[in-house]
Amino acid sequence: MKRKNGESLIQYAGRATDALSEGLIDYNEWAEAVVGDGDMYASENLRRCSVFFRQFVQNVRNDVIEGTDENIDNLRDATDTLIKERKKIQTANIEHQEYFRKVARQELLTEQIEEAILKLPKIHPVHMDYTYPAETTGLLVISDEHFDSTFEIKGLYGETVNKYDKDVFKTRMWHLLSMMENDRFDYDELFVVSAGDAVENILRMSSLQKLRHGVIDSTIEFAEFMSQWLVEANKRLGVPIRFAIISGNHDVSRVLTQTPEFPEESLAKIIHAFMELRLADVNGVNVEPYGDVFFTNLYGSNLLFAHGETGDLVSLINYYENLYNIEIDCLYAGHLHRSETKPVGVGAVGDREVIRVPSICGTDTYAKKIMKHSRAGAYFALYSELGRELNKIYYLN
Repeated sequence: MKRKNGESLIQYAGRATDALSEGLIDYNEWAEAVVGDGDMYASENLRRCSVFFRQFVQNVRNDVIEGTDENIDNLRDATDTLIKERKKIQTANIEHQEYFRKVARQELLTEQIEEAILKLPKIHPVHMDYTYPAETTGLLVISDEHFDSTFEIKGLYGETVNKYDKDVFKTRMWHLLSMMENDRFDYDELFVVSAGDAVENILRMSSLQKLRHGVIDSTIEFAEFMSQWLVEANKRLGVPIRFAIISGNHDVSRVLTQTPEFPEESLAKIIHAFMELRLADVNGVNVEPYGDVFFTNLYGSNLLFAHGETGDLVSLINYYENLYNIEIDCLYAGHLHRSETKPVGVGAVGDREVIRVPSICGTDTYAKKIMKHSRAGAYFALYSELGRELNKIYYLN
């Protein structure tokens, strides 16, 4: 029996011991393989030694197997750790690659946009001549003056929410003129329209608490003040003024809760007649003819002014168009003491609209009763051949 190349002594001795057990060699050959001398002991001694040595070889083999299993476990643990580390690196690489992809996409998009912009033809501005309208007209709409109505609305802590009487009315009107005088708008003519309820009148029982003077006296005082105000406005603004006034529900001739038997008989008509006579010889101030409603045309836009007792101005503009057989581009109304604008179609120039203007008196006791609240104000618009160029509200409290 010969030792194989690369075979260790213990492996060779173990193989010889296995061959002895299987009867492939005798004791002398076994001894020759194990110790290199097969004649040094008797057969019986060699037999006994082989039994001892066989157990020794088996113990060595068992120890090698157990050690191999432990090494395998250690190797597997090391392999698992290595795999986890590789997965970590792979995950980090994936995240890095995703980041680089996002950056690359953004850069690509930027480059493509820049390339597309560079391919655009050069900008050649088109010059178009434009001539600003040669003439403009300012429109001032005041409403619900309720002259001589006297009241004060208090807040939660006793502060004044709104206070009103005829002196407050006059102060607000002079303040309005000052704001108009110092505003940035230029116009060649001013149209002033009072859209109803110029005086408080004795309309209901609550009116008795508000009035401090007789109705006729208040009516004359209001007409006189407005005459002076228009003359001063003409002087300070430096433009001719046209004035129109229409009736509301308060200035119709009736007492308390009486139904108005003759709605065409109103205090507004008295105010109009007074001012027409008072301003007859004043250059630059003209009083327009009186009517229940007022209709005029400014640069192709048909404007109609009504007090607007109904809450539905859209139905009201359609009613007046049908009643008078006219087209109305804009309906102006007051009555509700608050501002509101609503488009209702296409007009001759711009949109066809209904506009509710604020009141001069602001929130009063009746408005508080019906849970309405709005600031006192006056509506202003600027008209030209382009239609209504702009509009604003002059707030007065």
